[in-house]
Amino acid sequence: MSDASGRLIKVGAAKQQAILAVLALCRGRMVTIDRLIGELWQDEPPTTAKASLQTYVYRLRRTLAPLAADGVDLITSGQSYALMVPDCAVDVRAFETAAEQGADALIHGQADLAVSLLREALGLWRGPLMPEIDVELVRIERRRLEELQLTTRELCAEAELRLGYHSRVIPDLERLVRRHPLRETSWAMLMRALACRGRRAEALAAYRRMRGILDEELGVEPTDDVRRLHQDILRGTHA
Repeated sequence: MSDASGRLIKVGAAKQQAILAVLALCRGRMVTIDRLIGELWQDEPPTTAKASLQTYVYRLRRTLAPLAADGVDLITSGQSYALMVPDCAVDVRAFETAAEQGADALIHGQADLAVSLLREALGLWRGPLMPEIDVELVRIERRRLEELQLTTRELCAEAELRLGYHSRVIPDLERLVRRHPLRETSWAMLMRALACRGRRAEALAAYRRMRGILDEELGVEPTDDVRRLHQDILRGTHA
């Protein structure tokens, strides 16, 4: 974390980092001591877990003290804690907001606005959430945000396709299918983009690659929509 001047506030101990991560993900909500113990030690907490947790929180509160002027506060209420952080200080929330607004713009046919908002969201992406922290809540949120980031990339590609930016989108889609070969939405957009650029043979080859991967990895066929797209490209009637 950093203060308003950009000065880094380092949280060194692994358990303090984990507590901060859980409280940050539950931002503004009270989190019980029992829940924190469950996150930190899972099924085998030591007999000293509660006392250790209280010590970690005490040290964490001192570490975060310089951020009080920026609206950051770690509060206690009975047997619970909450981390108060302003919306403007949370990159994840800004990413989610821009992604949601971009998706809404695309639904309403505003492709130009959608591209702007979705690219703004992608520009805020900082990679996997807290990869060094191994607690269940963080793992769940990490997976959710990674899925949202991939969906945002696909929606941005869809918006650009609707604007006719086929050549610009093709390299992004090729990277997507290489890294995430089971995402049929990305494959379908790549097929459309290639076909619209007159690269029909490559579009059909992409379908064969996708079909082979799905069969080998999952033992399934492409969805009906993707098969229909394949037939349209074969006939030269794709949109």
